Amino acid sequence: MKIIVVGGGKVGTALCRSLVAENHDVVLIEQDEAVLNHITKRYDIIGIVGNGANFKVLEQANIEDCDIFISMTEHDEVNMVSAVLAKKMGAKETVVRVRNPEYSNPYFKEKNILGFSLVVNPEQLAARSIANIIDFPNALSVEHFANGRVALMEFKVKDNSNLCQTTISDFRQKFANVIICAIERNNELTIPDGDFTILPNDKLFVTGNRLEIMLFHNFIRPRVIKSLMIIGAGKIAYYLLNMLQHSKIDLKVLEVDRKRAEWFSQEFPDLYVVHGDGTAKDILLEESAQNYDAVATLTGVDEENIIASMFLNSIGVQKNITKINRTSLLEIIDSQDFASIVTPKGSAVDTIMHFIRGRYNAQFSSLEALHHVANGRIETLQFQIKEENKMTHRPLSELRLKKGVLLAAIIRNGKAIFPTGADQIVVGDKILVTTLLQNITKIYDLLEE
Repeated sequence: MKIIVVGGGKVGTALCRSLVAENHDVVLIEQDEAVLNHITKRYDIIGIVGNGANFKVLEQANIEDCDIFISMTEHDEVNMVSAVLAKKMGAKETVVRVRNPEYSNPYFKEKNILGFSLVVNPEQLAARSIANIIDFPNALSVEHFANGRVALMEFKVKDNSNLCQTTISDFRQKFANVIICAIERNNELTIPDGDFTILPNDKLFVTGNRLEIMLFHNFIRPRVIKSLMIIGAGKIAYYLLNMLQHSKIDLKVLEVDRKRAEWFSQEFPDLYVVHGDGTAKDILLEESAQNYDAVATLTGVDEENIIASMFLNSIGVQKNITKINRTSLLEIIDSQDFASIVTPKGSAVDTIMHFIRGRYNAQFSSLEALHHVANGRIETLQFQIKEENKMTHRPLSELRLKKGVLLAAIIRNGKAIFPTGADQIVVGDKILVTTLLQNITKIYDLLEE
């Protein structure tokens, strides 16, 4: 497909990388010539210097041949104007990044008065991830699929865990509706067979319906977050507080900017807001950070978030949630056991890529959703089975799936089935697949030749 991207920032650059990897025809529009040259040389794409909301610039990009137009600049208004103009000039689909909470109203979202195909808000996506983590405090991360019917949870096996020395077969007998999709051991990822044995310090990626995952989560170690400290009163904090406003969690926000702290106090009159540097040790100790069940470090500086989380871990905070935008820094923190990492950029790119893949329909199925876990090394894909094909009406045990592919769930008539080898796929099913392979777009990509 021909895809035009406006804006070469963090999200725009990551998006270009993913699009090129899937062999799309990409044109990048960027006002900063030095930034544009760097990206076009790195990913071998066409670049145009200019404003994406400029009629002549869009003409130069041959907008009339554009399948998907994506505007990702730092300015919401530029993104919206350029997408409206692109649509009028012939772009088939339009995707915009809109971050300002003022635009999170029904006219822009539910009613979609400007006719965008997809509106992406990285901070809101990050806030939703944090809310999921708060629901599952033992987990390092939680994703939801099939409109929330299926959850995928990542957690680390402790030395004293009852799961140690359990084989995958025994695990499945004990937890019939929970499937281990993948195991990470010594930085190596495996989709395990029935004889694989769980060991201490393994990272497990398990899937099941929300209730079964909640019960399994509580089996690991019953734990509830009753208090949360948020460091940094930015957009993520704003969206998160709106999501948690009806919960019974004791909340406190630390913000270094006085005006921002005062604004939060006005927006959330029942919230305890402290004006102070939440990354400073003395302030954290003064505000009794060590007594909170969880702390979310959400400042605009990744390094400060990492260092603050390391300190919080050292003083005994059980659940640290750390926002990191620069994915190159993940190697520093990923070896640590303490942090649940949230990457707004990664969430935004995943959302856009699964939209694009959904438009790039396969012959017998439609890829409806895509999520990355384990820093992008595992893909979870949701396909819609549209018609009879060589995967339908056969026991799953007879399907020759490629190595590194697991059929994790079947959604049939709104209910999730966590299959055994005897189950079959039928027309109308949605299937959830976990894979270590990259760039899967068609259902037959899952099968051996």
